[in-house]
Amino acid sequence: MAHLLLYITHMFQSGQFRKVATSAMALIKQDAPEYMYSVDQINAAFRDMAMVYPTLTLQWCNVLILLNYEDQTWWSEIVQTPRKYIMASPGQDMSVSDSLMPLARCCNMEITRRGGLILFCDYVCENLNDAEHMTWVIINHVSDLIELSHEPPVQDFIGAIHRNSAASGLFIQAIHSRCENLSKPSLVKKTLQCLEAIHLSQSGALLTLLIDKFLHTHHLAVARMCDLLACRRLEMLLADSAEESKTQLPLEDLETLLQYVKNTGLTRRHARLASLLNKLRNLLCPESVLTLSPERTHPLDVTSEDIAEMVINKTFYMSIARDQCFSSSIVPKDCAILLQKLDYSDILAIMMTKEFNLSILAHCITLGKQATLALIEKQTRSSLHQGQTSVPEQSLHPLLQAAQLTLLRHINNHINMLPVPHEVIAHDNKLNSQEEQFLEKMEEFYSDTSWIEGVTHLTSTLVQYLLTLSQFPWQPNIPKESVRDISRFVVLNVEILHWMLHQDRLPSTEQLETTLMCCTTVLQNPDLFAVIGQKEHTTWVCTLILAVHQLLSSVLVIPGESLVTLPNQDSTEDQPQHSYDGFHHVLRACDQISELLHCLKTYLNPQSSDSKLPKFLGNLLRNIIIGLARLPLVISYARTPPLAWKLGWLPSPSGDMRTILPPLPLKYLQEKDVLKEFIFRLNMIGWTTRQQFEETWMALLAVLNPAIMSEEHHVSPEEEIDRTQCIILAVKGITSLLVQSTLAPESGNPCNSTYECRPRNKPLAFLHTKCGKRLTVVRDMIEKELRHLCSVNCGSIYTRHHPVQPFDNNIERELGKDGITLGQMSIESIWSLVGMLDFADHENTEGDHSTVPRERSSSLSGLDIHSCICFLLDLYGQWLSPQANPRTPLMQINETIKSVVTISDLFTEKQQFEWMFDTLLEVQRLHPVEDELVVQYLIVGICKAAAVIGMDVPVAEKVGRLLEATLKSPHMSSRIATMYGSLYILETGMSDTTKLILPVITEYLLKQLENITQINIQSQQHVLVMWASAFYIVENYQEIIGETDITFKVLQLSSSMASGNEELTPIPVYLAILRGLERLMLTNVLNKQDSETLIKLSVDRLCMPSPQRAMAALGLMLTCMYSGKQGDQYTPPIMLRQPSFEDDGCEVPMPQDPESLIIAMERVTVLFDRIRKGFPFEAQVIAGILPLFLSDFFPPQDIMNKVIGEFLSSQQPHPQLMATVVFKVFSTLHAKGQHALVRDWVMLSLSNFTQRTPIAMAMWSLTCFFISASTNEWLRSLFEHVLGRMGKMETVDCRFFCLAALDFRSQLTDDGQLRAFHSTFQSVASKEKPYADLMACCT
Repeated sequence: MAHLLLYITHMFQSGQFRKVATSAMALIKQDAPEYMYSVDQINAAFRDMAMVYPTLTLQWCNVLILLNYEDQTWWSEIVQTPRKYIMASPGQDMSVSDSLMPLARCCNMEITRRGGLILFCDYVCENLNDAEHMTWVIINHVSDLIELSHEPPVQDFIGAIHRNSAASGLFIQAIHSRCENLSKPSLVKKTLQCLEAIHLSQSGALLTLLIDKFLHTHHLAVARMCDLLACRRLEMLLADSAEESKTQLPLEDLETLLQYVKNTGLTRRHARLASLLNKLRNLLCPESVLTLSPERTHPLDVTSEDIAEMVINKTFYMSIARDQCFSSSIVPKDCAILLQKLDYSDILAIMMTKEFNLSILAHCITLGKQATLALIEKQTRSSLHQGQTSVPEQSLHPLLQAAQLTLLRHINNHINMLPVPHEVIAHDNKLNSQEEQFLEKMEEFYSDTSWIEGVTHLTSTLVQYLLTLSQFPWQPNIPKESVRDISRFVVLNVEILHWMLHQDRLPSTEQLETTLMCCTTVLQNPDLFAVIGQKEHTTWVCTLILAVHQLLSSVLVIPGESLVTLPNQDSTEDQPQHSYDGFHHVLRACDQISELLHCLKTYLNPQSSDSKLPKFLGNLLRNIIIGLARLPLVISYARTPPLAWKLGWLPSPSGDMRTILPPLPLKYLQEKDVLKEFIFRLNMIGWTTRQQFEETWMALLAVLNPAIMSEEHHVSPEEEIDRTQCIILAVKGITSLLVQSTLAPESGNPCNSTYECRPRNKPLAFLHTKCGKRLTVVRDMIEKELRHLCSVNCGSIYTRHHPVQPFDNNIERELGKDGITLGQMSIESIWSLVGMLDFADHENTEGDHSTVPRERSSSLSGLDIHSCICFLLDLYGQWLSPQANPRTPLMQINETIKSVVTISDLFTEKQQFEWMFDTLLEVQRLHPVEDELVVQYLIVGICKAAAVIGMDVPVAEKVGRLLEATLKSPHMSSRIATMYGSLYILETGMSDTTKLILPVITEYLLKQLENITQINIQSQQHVLVMWASAFYIVENYQEIIGETDITFKVLQLSSSMASGNEELTPIPVYLAILRGLERLMLTNVLNKQDSETLIKLSVDRLCMPSPQRAMAALGLMLTCMYSGKQGDQYTPPIMLRQPSFEDDGCEVPMPQDPESLIIAMERVTVLFDRIRKGFPFEAQVIAGILPLFLSDFFPPQDIMNKVIGEFLSSQQPHPQLMATVVFKVFSTLHAKGQHALVRDWVMLSLSNFTQRTPIAMAMWSLTCFFISASTNEWLRSLFEHVLGRMGKMETVDCRFFCLAALDFRSQLTDDGQLRAFHSTFQSVASKEKPYADLMACCT
């Protein structure tokens, strides 16, 4: 067939068979006899072949083109013209087969469609006299023309359009009305290329199209291309006569375009285009000149008052704050800082106005949180100085109060606009009349761009608000009247996202992240979670689950496929079919939440190969799914394994919505796969009530029941293995169930809680000295940045308040990992919990024991963990007994011992640890040493129990031999467990026991640590626990090792490893080493020489490109420098610590030795170098600690010389940060009353500032400098506003400069300084206008 068509094509195209071609052209227009196939029949045959042989169909189309066959019915079917676009020709029947309109978009049909359109374009180019065909193609297939514009026939077709004025106008109209999806930048680029050579008479229409449809794109390359094309056409219009230009672009349309450009803020990005538009408008209407520059509203821009007579007071400040908050182009953070200085009533007066920009609210909440914590710190410090022990009143800062009220009012307004009652909208199902009415009303809001933008701003602010509340120590509650509004608001956000996905409108990454983050924080807030879970809000729950399910389906699977196939959905018949009664949405939500939980094992599992989502999206979705699964409506279904349904379980649901299922019967839990899925869901969801905990406990306990095992006597080996595996799974499940009771602040909720952790390190007494408090302030700033860099709480977005404690946490615990590990609870905390610790004695010892718990977190949830532990230990004792009959399988023994070690953190009595010690020691005596899997748990369990109950010398020797033997094991996990076990024993303090095992441990540590500095392949966990042990021994056992070289070797090895390359020393190991060295410095273990060595190490590491390593090195350097100071006395602890640069209550003696000053200055130079060369966030952190650090270590003259010199440096990439440093240093001097010193330094530096280039930078630098030196509180409050105007030289900036300079001049009381001030500016007044204006104001 293909060859035949080729021959026919050759005959018609070559020109050698003219008679044949002419006859064929005549024949095709005639009706065929009955005994012959007609053209329509042949066409139908080739059309059917298109699904399989598209090339044959295209060859036949080519033959028809050669025969001038132009029937639009045929061509509509080939190019798949959408039915709504079909344009009938006069006298033609345009009925099209419903089965083919539109056709399925398979690959072969797409080949046919594209090829057919290319062929028809070639035909149109050959017959340009017939305008009907060109019109038909343009109107119906403009998007396809753009997509195929690289094909030569289509290029010729578009060229023909460009040569025809009417066709060009039609082409522009078609693009405007038919090209709906222009989100892809590549498609927009092709469209602009197709428009580039449009007919000159259509320049006005082209300009309207470009500005209205393309100019606002956020893709800069496309925007520049559009701008260039528009400017070129404007220049052509300007070159024409005014009448011709007015014909193409009427004055009304031109003014509409100008107003659009101005309102949408495109004037700045497309200044040349705006200028040409304005020029054309003034040309067409010269009698009224229009300017595009934004209206000047700044008080300093519109005032007619003389600068010299202006008074900088609250009224002046309020006018600037109001103008900035109402402006269209704002810097939200700067506006929030301006509002922070005002009273509550003044802030509220600005926020509650209609013109207030809602994007400022989020920054107001952030600053309000910081100000609130600083206020409480100040009150706490004041009460401690006065000898008061009462807790200060916990109140929010006025800025936070006003922002809270404004946010909640706006949310309430949005919620009151929504239709009621709420309906669940499942777009893929048929809607009833109520749902259609609800959707119709909601779509009015969805289509309102400004309304959606307002919702987005409120959503990001709400996220910040909820996170802020969770980070206050006293956990303030959301106002009761707003809890329901916030809950409904998050449902609204998810509904918007669901609607956009249904409309094939992909949300932006920012909008998607903000919506999911809002949903996460709301579900993890107990008050909001309770409201969403209420019975009357069932539709909210169904909507949330439906939208999240749709989001995952849209992102992860192709249309038409199921997200997952559960075991009870193996066949089409098993797919859930929902009848449309009152409960169909609820049943669908139950099925979907079960599918979403299954996704946690596949698509949303970071370790799974199926995981395709970005990390930020996967983390958020995991938290949302867990939160939704915990809602009362669906939790019963969510906890049920889908396989149980397939196995025939048919329970009778109860509850108002018939979604509460009875506990799963034992016969199903004895199925291994069912039990495994049950435990997985238990670990993911946890429990919400004590009843759920008890039901789960009883269900798992039934699997462990030994009575069932003894009833059956004849069991095959395969069945025995299967039953043992079920018991092992049940042990894992019951262990996890008990451990989840230690989650805080909410037991059983893995979504917003972390496992209770009590570090072994003792609090440092140094931190309660004056120097220690200063170190804590700067060190906490670094620690927060380090935790952020290491992705702390990556699995939990909603974090409760906990103080940053860089020196207290276990060294081996990696930042960013909050799971349960060995060493979770210190021996001292266990002593306290089992009643072995005498607090009266400990309160008289050195240090703070506030970290020692006196009760279980699980006791707050009313759980009887003690009875559970007692029952388990009795059962485990039977399994582990040598007399157990039948003999306990080996893998069951292994899992049992592992469970004992894990739940030992929950023991409540000393007798339980005694049982643990005796039982495990007996197992160790009888168990083969070669079984390393069991030995690794035995060793750590024996050591932990021995450490808690104490040991006499014979037992200690036995434990020591066991440790020594296990440390020689080739099994890495056994050695790691041995190191943890030795740490438990070392925590008990100086005793005969520790003296026996210390030589064994130190010998092993020194040998292994020396080896790991030479090889790259190591177990990271092994290395971490070895360093933790080494540092703990050096810190706490100086009395024993003081005369040895152990301390020297540990210091040498740690310095060597920290100095190694990144491959040899991973970041977790590097951070652990530096934390260990910091503790050694603060406990006075190291001498001055060691301190200098560590400072050199930290200075060297501070120059590394890795920000994590550089920040950690900075922390070590500061710790070494602060710990080297002498003469401090103990002062009471400060509960909340925020950096305060105006407080002189903690004076720190500064070194007077000139050599020490020089060395310290060299180290400061390294910090300034890091500001220049590091990342912007690093520069921000270092600039934040510099003022306090400089004031602690240097005399004022050395501080000023260095800081001002760096501020003036042309090599400084962050002048705004350096200006902030100058401002804070001056603030410190002002607080100490050293105003004269500030004035002297300003006068000394004036000439250097006036010589700075360009003049805009010189003027900005001087303005910041004068404001920093001012004592006027309102002028100083404008510092951040001026800081954001760097590089500008507008009227506002010149007047700010004059105001600040005149304010400083008013402070000068010495005639010599006044003359010097005048002469400095007089010498440059002739060169630059701002200086001349200043001189004019002074006269």
